[in-house]
Amino acid sequence: MYYYVTGVGDGKTLVGPAAFGAIMLFGRIVDAIADPLVALWSDNLESKRGRRTPFLLAGGITYVVIYIALFLPPVKRNSPWNAAYLALFLGLYFFIFTVYVCPYLALLPEIARTNKDRVDLSTIKAAFSLFGVAVAMIGSGLLIGALGFHGMLIVLGIFSLVLLYIPLLVKEKEYAHAQPATLKLVRAIKTTFKNRAFRIYLVANVAFWLGFNIITLGVPFYVTVLLGKSEEATALYFGVILGVSALAFPFVNIFAKRYGLKLSMIVSMLLFVIMLPLIYFVGKPAVGLSKEMFALLVMGIAGVPLAGLFVVPDAIVAAVSDLEERLSGERREAMYFGTQGFILKAAMGLSTLLTGLLFQLFGKSTARPLGIQLTGVVASLFILAGLLSFLRYPEKEVNEVQLRQT
Repeated sequence: MYYYVTGVGDGKTLVGPAAFGAIMLFGRIVDAIADPLVALWSDNLESKRGRRTPFLLAGGITYVVIYIALFLPPVKRNSPWNAAYLALFLGLYFFIFTVYVCPYLALLPEIARTNKDRVDLSTIKAAFSLFGVAVAMIGSGLLIGALGFHGMLIVLGIFSLVLLYIPLLVKEKEYAHAQPATLKLVRAIKTTFKNRAFRIYLVANVAFWLGFNIITLGVPFYVTVLLGKSEEATALYFGVILGVSALAFPFVNIFAKRYGLKLSMIVSMLLFVIMLPLIYFVGKPAVGLSKEMFALLVMGIAGVPLAGLFVVPDAIVAAVSDLEERLSGERREAMYFGTQGFILKAAMGLSTLLTGLLFQLFGKSTARPLGIQLTGVVASLFILAGLLSFLRYPEKEVNEVQLRQT
């Protein structure tokens, strides 16, 4: 958005802000629709390399090429050609993202067959996700200063390409022995939703992400409006959340393996429910702390349940997908991740709408900050609803199926 709307280099706008927003919405719609389609394609694929590897092989290089092409608009000024170009390549970008990521996630339950191994793999995946965010946020600025904007794109593109192809070192056929699925799209989705454990988990995870995304959208406003800091200071508060989350990964890993995935999810959600209303008091001295220290404390506390949000859900999806063989006689791991992706992306859009409504109705300025202050309370209520739903999660049934299959 920064590149197209402000015009990097010569300062000429390439696409207007409203047009960019509409194009981004189009890209997200493509992204959501692609999830179940790619999931079905992957689950039903018959290949000597397996059901997932061909997608990683084709998706990796395509993804990087499109990523670079996104920043090569045909006209160096505001033009409908740029808008059309961006719409085309942004749609391709989100589609190829799904082509790679959905089969990649489906490998998790196939190469890790027990909850212990799945929690370990999910923890490692979460740690590298944070590493990727750090490289992008810190490294991009340094590379732009040294090599220019397009130099940065090429270097990060090559670096990403190496990482994208590392999973190909896993010989899928040695771990995954499932036969290609045969269900058509509509029946595949219906059968997925017949899985009671998955339905209960999905409600909880959607509520979890819906609430947390409201907070993510609110952080810049907490910093600039409630605390009166500069926009640059936002990085510090995001850094505290992610830093604490990274430190909490080992503890989440140990807790989940000792006490189970259900209790780990419940504790993570409960911590969010308790601490998010504290955001109402950000910008004011509280509990003997300055307003800055209190805000850092709140952000730091949020990093602990966020670690659970990064680690536990993928392991739960891997576990509930084991029940599919009992429902349809087939293993369709990708459809579970694809269905989750479709629903979560819709929830992300809803959370953005709700945040905008809060700001519109109750204010988002220093003079009228109530809309910002209420984000924590509203997010907490959504997560509480998800928590109450998740209390019905049948962990014993899921674990029994897993034991029989291993």
